Amino acid sequence: MLSTDEPAPASDNTVSYPTDLPMLPIPATVAPQPLATFQPGAAASTIPAFPLANDGQKDTIPALCTAETCLDHFPNSTLEMELEEMAQALTVKFEELTLLHQLSERLRLDEASGQVCHSLLEELAPCLDAIWIAIELTSDDQCRQEDCFYQIGDAGKPEWVRDLAHYTEQQSIVKNAGDESFGVTVGIVNTPNAIAPANVRTIVVPIQRQDQTLGRMIAVRTLEQAEFGTVEADLMKSTSMMLGFHLINQRQYQEMQQMFEGTIQSLVSALDAKDTYTCGHSSRVADVAVALAKRLDFDEEGVTRIRMAGILHDIGKIGVQDSVLCKPGKLTAEEFEQIKAHPVLGFDILQGIRQFNQILPAVRHHHESWDGSGYPDGLSGTEIPRDAQLLAVADAFDAMTSDRPYRSGMPLEKVISILREGRGTQWATDVVDALLDSPDILKQYELRKNQQTE
Repeated sequence: MLSTDEPAPASDNTVSYPTDLPMLPIPATVAPQPLATFQPGAAASTIPAFPLANDGQKDTIPALCTAETCLDHFPNSTLEMELEEMAQALTVKFEELTLLHQLSERLRLDEASGQVCHSLLEELAPCLDAIWIAIELTSDDQCRQEDCFYQIGDAGKPEWVRDLAHYTEQQSIVKNAGDESFGVTVGIVNTPNAIAPANVRTIVVPIQRQDQTLGRMIAVRTLEQAEFGTVEADLMKSTSMMLGFHLINQRQYQEMQQMFEGTIQSLVSALDAKDTYTCGHSSRVADVAVALAKRLDFDEEGVTRIRMAGILHDIGKIGVQDSVLCKPGKLTAEEFEQIKAHPVLGFDILQGIRQFNQILPAVRHHHESWDGSGYPDGLSGTEIPRDAQLLAVADAFDAMTSDRPYRSGMPLEKVISILREGRGTQWATDVVDALLDSPDILKQYELRKNQQTE
């Protein structure tokens, strides 16, 4: 051992080692490795070992494994193959995630299932490199949906495609092909036999959700194309899983919509039952208001909102006494106050239901006047919600043209005259003009009047 009391060599920068250390034997079959110059931080630097002898080299240590030596143990061709396989796998997964992201952005609950399936097939076809692909949806009695079949590419009739899918499912079943977390049974036939409906390669993936089979997805390649494998199976399973989620959500949405529409119809029927003279009034007001909304360039959402508001605008009359609502003679001041309360009653009835929030302003304010003389809040001009402006004109038009217990419906010429006089005072000018410029609405009045006369 070197003594710490001894001074370090001063002149030639060589390091002295004690001579009494045992020499390490070197196997005869192992050639000595050349010494590598030490560079701090270099990848080839390693833990130093005792030198065999002081050969006069300065500041040198042996390198156990240089980069070149390590690569010699792994042929370049093997590394390149592994890197290429990894790149291909990443590319496939990226394409799969991109496809699913694009599909998820396009899915809408209020969109028809047929359009959803067509969009999905158009996105999926290039990724599968198939001559054609198809989606078959099974019938659903609860949602009133029949068997549906959608396809793109050159394919035969749906009956033939179903036969091919059935053959594929029976001949070759690969359970949980690819990622087993999906738990989906995939059918693949790459080498069809003599009983096959067609001499093609086929893959069939069921569309399932919540232990319910919703349909299946089918893809076909020619025998000249590559075989179907786990890559295609994974892609189709991911897509079918997303479609299954969407179909279940869509059906639940449709069920809620049907229940919601049924609730609306029940409310309207209850109102119609109170007063036979006003039976159908709400539906007619809704039709006129929708026609006005379209003429005034309302968007689709606005038209839908106007229709619902028109149907329910008088729902508050459920809270008005029958003796007042059906009185054949002139109303007293007190009775008229009860009638004037129906917009607020309707507002109170509907405001507890979230789906009705968007129509509450129209229900409450459809009896406001442009000059501020209306009720219940005395709003004027543009303070009146736009939907309520349309409903006010549609409601007045139907009320004036319909028979009432205390009078018959007015002639069309008189109705038009009253509307013109009320432009800018009782009603919004542009809404009145839109009505008077709609011959189809006026024609409907003539037809209804003729039917009442007959």
